[in-house]
Amino acid sequence: GFNGTVFAYGQTNSGKTHTMRGSPTEPGVIPLAVYDLFDTIYQDASREFLLRMSYLEIYNEDINDLLAPELRKLQIHENLEKGIFVAGLREEIVASPQQVLEMMEFGESHRHIGETNMNLYSSRSHTIFRMIIESRQKTQDEAVGNTCDAVRVSV
Repeated sequence: GFNGTVFAYGQTNSGKTHTMRGSPTEPGVIPLAVYDLFDTIYQDASREFLLRMSYLEIYNEDINDLLAPELRKLQIHENLEKGIFVAGLREEIVASPQQVLEMMEFGESHRHIGETNMNLYSSRSHTIFRMIIESRQKTQDEAVGNTCDAVRVSV
């Protein structure tokens, strides 16, 4: 599969959160990418897809799950099978762009924010939004099965 990263970096109040999230009238990078992803999936009738998402916050060096706010101080681990991962981080299966954006909104409501000299509601944390896209070729005859049912995974 293909993997990609978008990283927003800048001074406080420079527009990082707005660039990534946007607003109802001006969608940001994440909503635009989510809608584009689902448009691409809807047009590809030859593959089956499974999409999962996670949303975490790094605040004062602690990792918190924004989709399961009770999960705090999660730990980073590494193994040969998974690579680097956050143990216990919730991954939700999603089926529509609306569902993804609703879950992001839920996560945003649990972020740490505070007042700064430059911004009344400054996000006081960093976030990582991940979508995991699994796909495989559809088989014509489910009873026969597929001799090569390789799953393509993209993040």
